[in-house]
Amino acid sequence: MNTNQLIVNKFFKHLLAICFMLSLYLPVMAQQKSDIGFRSPLGFPLLLSGTFGELRSGHLHAGIDIKTGGKEGKKVYAVADGYISRIKISLGGYGKALYITHPNGKVSVYGHLQRFSHSIEKFVREKQYAREIYTVDIFPDHLQFPVKKGQLIAYSGNTGGSEGPHLHFEIRDARTQNPLNPLLFRNIRVDDEQAPKIVRLVIYPVGRQSLINGVHDTALYRVAGHGKHCFIKKDPLIKVYGPISFGIRTYDVMSKLPNHNGVYQIQLFQDSLEIFRLAMNRLTFRTTRFVNSLIDYHYYQKNGKRIVRVQVDSNNRLPEYKKVKNRGVVYLKDNMVHHFKFIVKDAYGNTAILPFRAMAVANSLKVTDKKRETETKSVYFIHYNKAYNIDSGRIRLKFVPNTFYQSFYFHFREKAKTPRSYAPLFVIHNRFVPVQNYFDLAIRPDKVDALLKSKLFIAYIPSEETDTFYFVGNKWKKSWLHASVRNFGVYTVMADTVLPEVKPLNFKTGDTLSSQKKLYLSIRDFETGIRDYRPSLNGHWILMEYDVKSNTLMYNVDKYLEKGRNELLLRVTDQVGNQTLFKTVLYREK
Repeated sequence: MNTNQLIVNKFFKHLLAICFMLSLYLPVMAQQKSDIGFRSPLGFPLLLSGTFGELRSGHLHAGIDIKTGGKEGKKVYAVADGYISRIKISLGGYGKALYITHPNGKVSVYGHLQRFSHSIEKFVREKQYAREIYTVDIFPDHLQFPVKKGQLIAYSGNTGGSEGPHLHFEIRDARTQNPLNPLLFRNIRVDDEQAPKIVRLVIYPVGRQSLINGVHDTALYRVAGHGKHCFIKKDPLIKVYGPISFGIRTYDVMSKLPNHNGVYQIQLFQDSLEIFRLAMNRLTFRTTRFVNSLIDYHYYQKNGKRIVRVQVDSNNRLPEYKKVKNRGVVYLKDNMVHHFKFIVKDAYGNTAILPFRAMAVANSLKVTDKKRETETKSVYFIHYNKAYNIDSGRIRLKFVPNTFYQSFYFHFREKAKTPRSYAPLFVIHNRFVPVQNYFDLAIRPDKVDALLKSKLFIAYIPSEETDTFYFVGNKWKKSWLHASVRNFGVYTVMADTVLPEVKPLNFKTGDTLSSQKKLYLSIRDFETGIRDYRPSLNGHWILMEYDVKSNTLMYNVDKYLEKGRNELLLRVTDQVGNQTLFKTVLYREK
């Protein structure tokens, strides 16, 4: 090889090395570049009541919840230059929300707002009056509302599904609308030097013959210690037989706060080899419901606490799994002591470590699953990726493929109807098994007269031990009532003949209004719930904001409340069409 070839080869080796280094650092550099210019959405130090990826009911939390001192009306600022690309008002969810698109390919989201800044509020109000509806979803032109970094855009509140005053804040990828972890952006900082807490270690038997400490049952261990010094008391040697899996109950704590927030990353090591990693970098709304498969759903339904499972179900498509060996199932076949270690981190690298030991032993107990053997004679075996239609004559069930997270033995039974029901009670499997996709449920009710028939609906009863019920549907197809549902439990048919209730709260008929700027009314329906409402004043539709949590309608007095005599009409309709018409006369000082 001549000198020129040696020089060329050496050059390409250096070039390849540089390219490799760039491949490692470019994503980080791009992240940092996209972060340039962001600021906090509030004007005071951030304290969180919720973190990104936190385990919530039926979903993973898509942003951070920022405390506002238990009060509404805190000023909310644009985190960077951009334009308002969406304005949404809904009864649940984020309530009043703003979306800002930024030049760096990100979208910032601000939820549960009390109100918008003046120009935006005026614009939205005009749209609401034009459409004669409170809930709106508006996509302004990019030239309509340009904003600058630090510009006042709204005031924090408690609207929508919020359980207390706070600001819900998100950063999304503009192209995919996938939420990104705001705490990974350097200018969205909180004071946090505290390591996460690990409070439970759980070991599950996976096979029908699996044993844990000689018993075919889940084993739970309380965890003591903190940070990098977590431990199980007396450091037990856990003896197992057959395939097993693990679970961990953990949460994050932050400086100056008592809240139990979600953690950023969970890892599991077996003899120094990483066998599991879950990390909350970004989410997708399409897959967020798979949280029901991520957690021990049965334990959550019974105890209200969430345990993260290492075992991954056949139909669990969460992209947050970064590494999973053998779908999270561990097989210990030798007689050696194996050293395991859970490592839990928050977004700032604060770390908790839980070491524990396990050893495979010979089977000392003959295990038979008698319940399974008995059930298989009268139940259906459901393959998670297949469709099923079940018809008993009084109830029909239609499952599309991938309705469930794993294959299982499915059963349902019929119970005698109650004095309130117009069909038997159908116990659909049990409430401890989660459902991913909606399935169609149809019930053929008893024959009733035409007037009562229009008031029938399918009711969901979460368990056989409660009298609580919820409206889930009342769509008729021939002689069958249909509903689209995604919960197991008890279903039947009930009737709602009770009218909604309307009560004025801060005024009465004939009042003369002088300085009042707001009028409040309570609207309630104790059976199926409110479907819609329509207010009018002197024949004109008026804007009334509906707070579902407090069952309250609020009217900001405007030009439609004229001087002299005014007639206020409010029509409230429930889910089966029962309607209350509230009328009152009010006077305004001339």
